[in-house]
Amino acid sequence: MALLKGLLILCILNAVLGQEDCPATTTPCFYENIGFYPSGNNQANEHYYIGGLFGVHEMPNDAYSCSRSAIRDRGIINLQAFLWGVQNIGSTISAGGVALDSCSSSDQNIENILSFETCKVTLGETNPVSPRNLLAYVGPDRSTQVPAVSSLLYEMNKTHISHAATSPRLRDGDKDSFFLRTVPTDVKDVLMMKELLGKLNAKYVIAIYQDDEYGMGLFESFNSTMSQAGVCIVYKVKMTSTNMAEIAAQLRTRIATRYVALLMTSDNVKMLFDYLRSTTVPFPIGQFSFIGTSSWGTLTDVTSGGGISGYTVQISAPTSIENEVNQFYSYLESLKPSQNMRNPWYDKWWRSKVDCPTGILADCEATKSLVGKSYRDVYTPFTLMAIKAIKKGIEAVSQSECVGSAQVLCSNLLNQHNRGQLIRNAIILATDNNGRRYFQDNGELADNLVNFKIYKIDSTGSYNVFANYDGNNFILSGVAPAIDSQCPNSPCLECGDMPSSTQPTTKPPTTTTVTTTTDITEGGKYTQVLMLSTQEFTGVYADQRRDMYELRFELGQKWIIALGVLAGVGLLAVLVFEVYILYKLMGTKTGRQWRTLWLGQLLLFGIFLSYLTLFAYLPIPTDATCGITRFGVGLSYSIMFAVLLVKLMVILTSKSSEQSILADDIASPNYLKGIYQFLMFVFVVGVQVVIDAQWLILVPPRAVKVITNNGDEAWVCNHFTWEAKTGWRDMKNFVRTGFENHLISLVYIMFLILMNTVVAMRAHGIITNHRESIFIGIASGFCIPIWIAWGLVAGLNREHDVSHEFTDACMAFGLFITATLVLFSMFLPKVRQLVNMGVEGIYLEDDRESYYAQSVIMAPPSYKSRPSSVIYVNHTDPVVLSNGDPNHLKHPGSMYSGHSAPVYTKRPDAMYATASKSLKLTNDLSGKHPQQQERKRPQSEAGYMYRKTRSESGGTVRSLRKSRSQTDLGAL
Repeated sequence: MALLKGLLILCILNAVLGQEDCPATTTPCFYENIGFYPSGNNQANEHYYIGGLFGVHEMPNDAYSCSRSAIRDRGIINLQAFLWGVQNIGSTISAGGVALDSCSSSDQNIENILSFETCKVTLGETNPVSPRNLLAYVGPDRSTQVPAVSSLLYEMNKTHISHAATSPRLRDGDKDSFFLRTVPTDVKDVLMMKELLGKLNAKYVIAIYQDDEYGMGLFESFNSTMSQAGVCIVYKVKMTSTNMAEIAAQLRTRIATRYVALLMTSDNVKMLFDYLRSTTVPFPIGQFSFIGTSSWGTLTDVTSGGGISGYTVQISAPTSIENEVNQFYSYLESLKPSQNMRNPWYDKWWRSKVDCPTGILADCEATKSLVGKSYRDVYTPFTLMAIKAIKKGIEAVSQSECVGSAQVLCSNLLNQHNRGQLIRNAIILATDNNGRRYFQDNGELADNLVNFKIYKIDSTGSYNVFANYDGNNFILSGVAPAIDSQCPNSPCLECGDMPSSTQPTTKPPTTTTVTTTTDITEGGKYTQVLMLSTQEFTGVYADQRRDMYELRFELGQKWIIALGVLAGVGLLAVLVFEVYILYKLMGTKTGRQWRTLWLGQLLLFGIFLSYLTLFAYLPIPTDATCGITRFGVGLSYSIMFAVLLVKLMVILTSKSSEQSILADDIASPNYLKGIYQFLMFVFVVGVQVVIDAQWLILVPPRAVKVITNNGDEAWVCNHFTWEAKTGWRDMKNFVRTGFENHLISLVYIMFLILMNTVVAMRAHGIITNHRESIFIGIASGFCIPIWIAWGLVAGLNREHDVSHEFTDACMAFGLFITATLVLFSMFLPKVRQLVNMGVEGIYLEDDRESYYAQSVIMAPPSYKSRPSSVIYVNHTDPVVLSNGDPNHLKHPGSMYSGHSAPVYTKRPDAMYATASKSLKLTNDLSGKHPQQQERKRPQSEAGYMYRKTRSESGGTVRSLRKSRSQTDLGAL
């Protein structure tokens, strides 16, 4: 019974975890446009298939016209090698191959894999291939297609081995664990270029790379390697189909550099050469020495047309695979279209190679062949290596997991997840005929299988071996010509050094040496200064200049849309606040006292200037916008926080006046006078103005074109600091970026923010100007985390591909958020105060917050013949004012006489549910306040006014004491 239960559980697990065959359908969708070699064994678990992903056709203009686009030599040759290898490379288990055309598109690759793996299409009509039996893939053959395929096959736990994807940027994290490659990365190509340039004694080079994953990854490696080797890249450019005219113009001005590294595929190299030959003004193509990668190799199609000279690097097949490579090419030379039953595209390609576009095929086959034709591809050996490694890995895992069984898919290999990992690990450990592993543990090709040859190209377009690299040694087979490479200008600003004719022959001294030799190329405009290689400079003065005003949006920087909208809304908000405040104060006493208004107006001006400065970030940097942002940001910040600091000083010095009950006329003797307020403001702002002005004078603002972290060219402001030995063109080598230098120039602003926060905390209990110190504390205190946030975002993304966008965006949005915080923190309370302001400019809420809160005294009934009224005195018990004993509490010399004198009486306790208390007069009511005694004014006359009831005044209530809002800093 226990045995049956165990078998039942095993069957359930197999059903759940195992990958099953596609379900039977009445109308299957067969996909026959494939390269197909069927397995010789049709038993479900006794054969397997290897999938192939090849770009047979060039990428079409749309998703439906792949078959009408051109056939790629690389795609068709390697697909044919794949089918031949599946059949002829030894295996003890029956294997088949299915080759799919990706049309050089990542989307097509994904569509092909998903359609097959999810049984949407069936491959092979006679004996359909089951997804369960397809265990691994070879391909894709382009670096741009690998990321998408790698992510998909990682989810499916299926290994794929690329034979031609060489970008070093493809391996990133666990999702690439099922991605292997039998081809070395472009780093190896670049190392060969470095060795070659060293043998040629070349110190300067031009780099042109294509606009995709392959080109940018290759350039990144080339750029860093040349920098370490001391070779200066005097001109770097990304080639597209639209900028070849600009490239040709730039090359004409740099003929003296001579060496041009072409970091692109053979198709793009040929396109560039064809354009240079076809220019209206003859291009001196023969005066340059072009250096190509393995993608170019020895393809004669690239150099057809003549006039090309230079060198190419080419990967050399390991000796362990040379036998299979020779056998395949012998097979291909003799293969006629009528003999081909596996490759549906072979007929068309064969006709193009033997010059038989039309006519009867049998006639062409009788007289033509591929012998002597250009059909070899540099990556073919690596396709055969991939097949060999896959077969050896599958056989190894089958033997270890299916002991005593001839089945390749025994029960231990039916679980898709476990099987995928086992096969991947077995392929990683596979070895060649000499016992050497094909792969490193991370899936890259083993170093001991890497061989290279360097070919020299003469003006006729023929290739001759110039050097060999066997994995350890770089051995010249020819003589290196003495061709001098020079910097295109003097002084060589691109490289941070001098022309080769003025370079010192000895080690530079420990001090800076200045020569008086004038630069004849500039008519004596400059003097040459020899600097140490470690000398640092801020700013740069390049020949290039940019005065065109184009928006960053044209470069894809869409964040400027949000910035422009927000800055416009901010300007509108400032104007609304200004109009409303002036309208409310028009005709009031406060509105006529500009000594109480000017600080608020300056604060609004600083905020307004901040929003205006933001518009300088919208265009692509120019000399003008660089100057505006450099000076305007610091000035805007300094005005805002200088005003806040002056306001705090006024609040602190007015503290002693809070005890005065005659707020109309009495102010603290320590109150900061207007002239001192102005001088303090000018001094605080002046410090930042001096800082920014000095920077503008010593380093005039310029917009310069540099190479960004992702290898693109971009216009940036020359705020950055660079080192002489690394030059000013490459952002990766900057000592300090423009953002870092700009942030340093704002250290004084950080000090002001901190000082405002501390002083506001000290003054938080002072009620002057409606407790404005609290709002200043909010504005300053919240700026601290805001500054930390945008500073860290920009500073920590220095290595990001678009760090130059991060830095500008963070600086701009930091200014916007700070200005907006100050605007609403300081002026929303002002608007509330103005809304609640009485008919005579009195802010009634001051009375409830002042020293005399709710101290209201009513007139006696006989004064206006009205009944007695209830009042509150200093938040104490209620009392009434009535006609009592005229001698009781009568003020000497009072304006009241006889029965009209005010008398205080107490209401019965029962009316207020409180204990009976006697009325105690404070110094405020008795006229004993020190400041009142000094003024010698009777308390009854100086401190009290008649107050109408609500019924008489229509709801408007006046306190007996004037609001302090008229005598402090005012509504602003």
